[in-house]
Amino acid sequence: MLALLGSAALVLVAGAPWVLLAAAGAEDLEPPEDVDVYIIDDNFTLRWSSKNESLGSVTFSAEYQIDETENWLKLPGCQHVTGTECKFSLLNTSMYVKMKFRVRAETGKFASSWTEVDPFIPFLRAHIGPPGVRLAAEDQAVIVYISHPGQGGKMWSSDILRFEYRVVIWQKSSNETSITTTYYTEKISKLLPETTYCLKVKAIHSSLGKHSNYSAVQCINTTEASKMPVPENIEVDARGESYVLKWDCASTDVSFRAQWLPGYFKSISGSSSNEWKPIPTCADVQTTHCVFPKNTIHTGLFFLRVQAFSGKSTSFWSEDKLIDSQKYTTIPPPVLAVTPTRDSLLVYVSCQDNSSSKCHGLTYEIIFWEKTSSTKRNMVKESPEFTIENLQPQTVYCVQARVLLFATWNRSSSFTDVLCEKTRPGHSSSMIWIITGFGTLFFSVFILYAGKNFLKYLNYVFFSSPKPPASIDEFFSEPPSKNLLFLTPEEHTERCFIIENTDTVAVTEENHTPEEEHRKYTSQTSQDSGNYSNEEENTTGSESSQGLRL
Repeated sequence: MLALLGSAALVLVAGAPWVLLAAAGAEDLEPPEDVDVYIIDDNFTLRWSSKNESLGSVTFSAEYQIDETENWLKLPGCQHVTGTECKFSLLNTSMYVKMKFRVRAETGKFASSWTEVDPFIPFLRAHIGPPGVRLAAEDQAVIVYISHPGQGGKMWSSDILRFEYRVVIWQKSSNETSITTTYYTEKISKLLPETTYCLKVKAIHSSLGKHSNYSAVQCINTTEASKMPVPENIEVDARGESYVLKWDCASTDVSFRAQWLPGYFKSISGSSSNEWKPIPTCADVQTTHCVFPKNTIHTGLFFLRVQAFSGKSTSFWSEDKLIDSQKYTTIPPPVLAVTPTRDSLLVYVSCQDNSSSKCHGLTYEIIFWEKTSSTKRNMVKESPEFTIENLQPQTVYCVQARVLLFATWNRSSSFTDVLCEKTRPGHSSSMIWIITGFGTLFFSVFILYAGKNFLKYLNYVFFSSPKPPASIDEFFSEPPSKNLLFLTPEEHTERCFIIENTDTVAVTEENHTPEEEHRKYTSQTSQDSGNYSNEEENTTGSESSQGLRL
């Protein structure tokens, strides 16, 4: 037993120096320094420095984190690296979010602390690599096919249209000539046959303000001169709803054909040689011009080219001529509407074409003047709505309008017909009219009232009725006349005494209506014959009859 314990003690004592060495190595293992990430296109390089060379077998491992919300992930291609850099790509990760990287040193089972890189967005840190370049030669031209930086990668896939390219070409042992293009296929013409030309290309990102290094220099020889000259000086004109294509060519007794290409194809990386389309009415003509309908072309921007041929012999294609259809579009005058107010005119100018694409981006001009004046003023706006202010009330102003395209082609439509409108009355004029109206109404009422009273006075003076007899006047004084006229329509019985002569008195009983009674009374009174008495005055009637007998 003691022997076993003694041997164990010997083993522990023998192992103690190794443990101490390992512990000492972990303490001396320093973290990496000067950690940095270099990006060119989609290629990442993580670099650092280390002070652990004296410790022997030290390796390094790296991790990354996306947007500070995810767990740390092992960086592919950067695990247990013996050098001070590693290369990798993150094609499955967005280039527009923040990333963090960290590196540590390792030896055996021990590791240093992590060294982190400040978070950054890869797209903003990335450098642009040189574009890809491929060349083709003709007798008097070199065709340059360009591939955008990071072809097939993710970094610039959404920015293809934001690149432009500077092509520098020179004849061997001569000065350089440069051109800048946004197309991925560029034809450099008017070169010498059987001559060596060299060129290089660099990419420029127009939004970020970055550029790549130049591509590697490439040289190519132009071919020997073709026996059939190339058509040149391509021109296009418009005639109604047709295009007229014209060109020059030194060859005679040859035929010509023309083709067109949608403009966007040249803005796509890769060759567009298979995308050219024939123009049917210009497929085989013997003149140096041809006419084709505008609806043959289906895009606003397009290219045209012409080739001469005779039998199986053909020339090279002419230079590609860029055409903007808007330049050749007839612009109709706009539609004009004017609404007057008290001291201004509201003018609205609208495009006649219902197509929003043709009416988009137009500029409008109006001219206006007072109808009695020859002084004209104008206003120009990109908006179709105008307000002409500080005008005189109740004044006629005239307006005309037109559409301008001077920003691109310095073209314009004709002016609209003249439209004249009268501004509305001002507030002071309205008050005058209101006061005048009330005054006229009051005066008219006064005249009518005075005239009526004057006529009444004249009628009383010159046309009054004669005075009635005393008997009638006496009668009307006891019951008023209106009482007779407005008796109730009920029938009643009265006793009347009519004196026919002095010898006989007849008593009669009659039924009368008020109207008949009135007529009878009037008749008796006018004839002044006999006395009228009712039943209540029998005594008075008797006395009267006796008096008559006497």
